[in-house]
Amino acid sequence: MPTPGHRSSWEDKLARSGLFVAAVLFHLVVFLIVAGWVVFNAPPVQPDAVFVRFPLPQNPVPPPTPPPNPAAPPSVDVIGKNPIVDFIIPPPHSPFNFGPGAIDIAGSSQGPSPVPAPHPQPTNPFGELKIPGDRLQKIRDFVLAYQSLEDIDRGVLKAKFPVYVASYANGDWACNSRLDAQGNIIGGSMPDLAAKIAEWSHGQIQAQVMPKPLNIGGSELLDKKPPFIFFTGHENFVLTDQEIANLRNYLEAGGLIWGDNALAGRESRFDVAFRREMKRVVPNLDLNFNPMSLDADLFTKSQYPITQLPAGMNYYCEPIEHLDLDGKLAILYTPNDYSDLLFMRILPGDTEIGPTGNNREYTSPLITSGIFYYNHSVFFRNFTLPTALAVHRLGMNIVVHLLTRFDDELQLMQ
Repeated sequence: MPTPGHRSSWEDKLARSGLFVAAVLFHLVVFLIVAGWVVFNAPPVQPDAVFVRFPLPQNPVPPPTPPPNPAAPPSVDVIGKNPIVDFIIPPPHSPFNFGPGAIDIAGSSQGPSPVPAPHPQPTNPFGELKIPGDRLQKIRDFVLAYQSLEDIDRGVLKAKFPVYVASYANGDWACNSRLDAQGNIIGGSMPDLAAKIAEWSHGQIQAQVMPKPLNIGGSELLDKKPPFIFFTGHENFVLTDQEIANLRNYLEAGGLIWGDNALAGRESRFDVAFRREMKRVVPNLDLNFNPMSLDADLFTKSQYPITQLPAGMNYYCEPIEHLDLDGKLAILYTPNDYSDLLFMRILPGDTEIGPTGNNREYTSPLITSGIFYYNHSVFFRNFTLPTALAVHRLGMNIVVHLLTRFDDELQLMQ
């Protein structure tokens, strides 16, 4: 055994070997070089969420003021038969008249809203033409089915006429009507509106909703001569060639199509289908749907002057649109789902709604849709008494306008 402090012969030989020292240094240098190389880049770790921060402008614009909250839904008296509202709606003016002074159906409680500037109307060379004589004679016979020339000459609106819900191919035309087992209409939007019009007009306008829907593909459309047909639905549809021909002849004779989109919103299924199919009925490229400005007769020369269009279901408030023939309204389109709001039965006095569909104690077929009412804060927003009252008044304006839109021409025929 070597003495302490004395290295073994092999250790001594290694220490004195220059090759050994050079090898150690070489390997150390190679290690340091290779250790810094990147063989491949590992994929980045995906975070659970990415937060992006945008620089704020120097002078930030304050956010717009949010719209006022919609009116609170009416409280319901669960003990009594009828839901009772805790607010009062001003009744319509009485006696029945079409002069100034009627209430604004959708204005602010602080006073009527200013009349906005009218929408620019595209020029329509066909709208300036007078109604051709042969067509005017058809219209005269048509109108005399529900009005008398004597009343027209005296400027008094007294009319008794049938109202038909249009039944058409490939669509859910009965979506806002109540049908019995035999398919008869026993309640819904049109019966509720007709009842309110009779009340507000003190019986001067009596619209009788026919229990049998009108099959527009048959001969009834021109045989029955209704002043208008109510055309509604949710779904996409395609009319048959016979339905297209019948509607075209009906409009030529002075009839009117009131289309209401029960699936509110532009580019919804019904919206797309209705616009497409009505252009098949009126294929003239110079005649198209145009927005109706608030200075039109429908808003200004009726029972309820309107300075602000009422919002429809789910607060949709697109302009009402129209298509005219010879300068007279032929197709009226309300895209905001007013038909479902007409399914609120407003009792006389205009401060209560009628029984809902889930209340089996009602004695009248005129009821409020239970589905809409009990889901008015979830799926069917804006289904409230003030909104429904405004839409009923708009509906009365529509009916009054379509009943009187040919009066000037008929007086000239005397």
